[in-house]
Amino acid sequence: MHSNQGPRLNPHIASAPLYTPGTSVEEVAARYGVAEVIKLASNENPLGPSPRAVAAIRAALPELFRYPRIADDELRARLAERLGPNIGPEHIATGNGATELLALISQGFIDEGDEAIICPPTFPMYEIFIRRRGGRPVRVNLTVDYGYDVEAILAAITPRTRLIFICSPNNPTGTIMTQAEADRLMAGVPDRVVVVFDESYLAFVDRDDHVKAIEYVRAERSVILLRSFSKAHGLAGLRVGYAIAHPTLAEYLWRSRLPFHLGSLALVGAMAALDDVDHVSRTRELIIAERAKLVNRLKELGLFVVPSQSNFIIFRPGYDPQTVYEHLLRRGVIVRPADFFYMPDFIRVSVGTPEQNERFIAALKDVLDNLAADRSERSR
Repeated sequence: MHSNQGPRLNPHIASAPLYTPGTSVEEVAARYGVAEVIKLASNENPLGPSPRAVAAIRAALPELFRYPRIADDELRARLAERLGPNIGPEHIATGNGATELLALISQGFIDEGDEAIICPPTFPMYEIFIRRRGGRPVRVNLTVDYGYDVEAILAAITPRTRLIFICSPNNPTGTIMTQAEADRLMAGVPDRVVVVFDESYLAFVDRDDHVKAIEYVRAERSVILLRSFSKAHGLAGLRVGYAIAHPTLAEYLWRSRLPFHLGSLALVGAMAALDDVDHVSRTRELIIAERAKLVNRLKELGLFVVPSQSNFIIFRPGYDPQTVYEHLLRRGVIVRPADFFYMPDFIRVSVGTPEQNERFIAALKDVLDNLAADRSERSR
């Protein structure tokens, strides 16, 4: 006789929110019959992947029948060479994307009832991973200018606080934590609390006052820095990220991960991409130049734009963001409504090539003009 009682599920996992990815090019092409679709929704590299990484991956294809190396020693050694003095391979832990490292950090430091501070609007995976562990996300909202409220963060620390998540440049706002703000934060945070600096978008910063968080690692503070090969290197599909921390913390993360956590193609692709300095440089130059142009074009449309130091821009469209998003889809342009990122009145757009950006602006202007005409017609 079958029991009516099913398997016992972990209630924290069962009730955790799901991550919502951006809409795919294939989905839009099939749904609307648009021949040429541009995706400016997921902050991908508009120049594509590192050419050196592509060549290395092609060369490695005949060896796919073999298991990848279980150790990532060579990749960590190559990373350490580029990170400067007093940072060795023992300071680095790699992951299947920076997101896996976020999961390992939450797994390693959050038990049921523990607290972690997040600063919305920010990357929603912080809260998702905290909730999966049965922890309590403590929200300290960004300021009206979308900066970090350091004093409020320090005031939110309790005996149950285990982690503080700082995303700089912040996703989805593109705003940063300055060195002065970070110094005030670190001066007040007890060593038992780990501060996670998510630097996935660091390559696109051109402000001199951005926090140099790696100096806290050199000073042996309780910090973990997260970086990624997905953005400037253009390897989002390979899923390679890395953490930089004191060797004790880095080893702790190593012990949490799965064996063969990086595939062989990911390993060779990442190592080749590290040597492709020209690709990263061209990507950075393109993003910084086009970001400024795109901000100006959005402002010319009369829209509120948050100043960005990343490869995306967030703006308030003046109409329901979901409606604007759907109208843009019909014109073959994919952007990202920001409700999932705690900003329900905003849309996030990735910085693309000059041609992609021009097409986006033209499509957005057409959508806004049509919505304005509809509103005017209804008001008669």
